[in-house]
Amino acid sequence: MRSVFRAVSLVIVGLSTTTWALAQTEGVKETERMVKSGESTIRAIGEGRQDTKSALDAYNALVQGGSSESMKSDYKKLLKSEKAMNSEVADARKAIADMDKQAAIYFTSRSTQISQIQDPGLRDQAKGRLENSQKGYDNVKAEMRAAGDALAPFSSDLSDQIKYLGADLSPGATASLKPQAEKLNARGDALFAQIDKATASATTYFDSLRSQ
Repeated sequence: MRSVFRAVSLVIVGLSTTTWALAQTEGVKETERMVKSGESTIRAIGEGRQDTKSALDAYNALVQGGSSESMKSDYKKLLKSEKAMNSEVADARKAIADMDKQAAIYFTSRSTQISQIQDPGLRDQAKGRLENSQKGYDNVKAEMRAAGDALAPFSSDLSDQIKYLGADLSPGATASLKPQAEKLNARGDALFAQIDKATASATTYFDSLRSQ
């Protein structure tokens, strides 16, 4: 009976060790998924910025004049840029939502692993690092979400001015839009700076999670 009990105990210990090892491995995988999700979001925001800037540049080329091509040709290019912009802006906002879902999984997994640490001091130390990491993520998420949210109204206002030109594609119409174009470009400069700041902060944060 003692031999059987000892054998069963060894099996239980072995299973516990295996379960713990699997949990640790899964924790590493969750971190990798978290970093990958962050990278995808940074890339999506960056592409949204790039295509919005391209659409704004195409708009300026038409409104400000000086293009070697006809207004009709410039307008066709503008419509193509607008389509790409709207698609990327939608993708950027979706990527932010997906990142937040992955973050919830990551922090829950990390918290579960920390709860299994037996040493109270070490466990508290790990909890402190987790709290700091969560605060860092919350700041990154807020900046990224604000940047993504700011893209939508800007692209919408740009689209309105593109529609204005579509209804009256003439030198007089482009001249009449110059006051609005100046305001739109000032907003664009602020928006692009906001996105650059958000993506730089996000890059620093997600790099800090990587395994060296």
